[in-house]
Amino acid sequence: MLLSGSSIVKQRILRNLRSAAQQLQPCGVDLSLRRILTWTSPATIDFDNLHRQAANTSELRFDKETGTIKLRQGAYLVEFNETVSVPLDCMGQVFVRSSLWRSGATLTAGVVDAGYEGALGALLDIKNPAGIILHKDAKLGQIVMHRLEEKVAGYRGIYRFSESSLGRDGPSET
Repeated sequence: MLLSGSSIVKQRILRNLRSAAQQLQPCGVDLSLRRILTWTSPATIDFDNLHRQAANTSELRFDKETGTIKLRQGAYLVEFNETVSVPLDCMGQVFVRSSLWRSGATLTAGVVDAGYEGALGALLDIKNPAGIILHKDAKLGQIVMHRLEEKVAGYRGIYRFSESSLGRDGPSET
């Protein structure tokens, strides 16, 4: 069962909204752009996380006068203004907004586990050969919440309570 957008907001599952009136959708809540990063080093991924190390990143800056940024074709890490506190009987899923894919860009994110609290981010992949111009706080994605059949133990990984989608092992070069 999906929670309605208004239920997600009322239960305070999603926090730090810019404007609930503008972000509320029937089946979820829109996610707005906080910052954009590029990778500056390789990451290390393994099976048991003994060697895991997130890639270093560098933040791209919005134009101070226009509040916009033009991105070329390529992959970017985007972070959203909104944070979550997912109940133990729910899981979240992030979808691309149709206005973004109609503009030649996709958004990909993993499952937002039950019990996860913290920042939200996603992979922004720009396919449009002409690029894309984004405004600060642009609505890029929509989060939906699925109700689980029972409560679970919940997420306990290193990204829990992170203020950044980089997690606690991913320092940023800013």
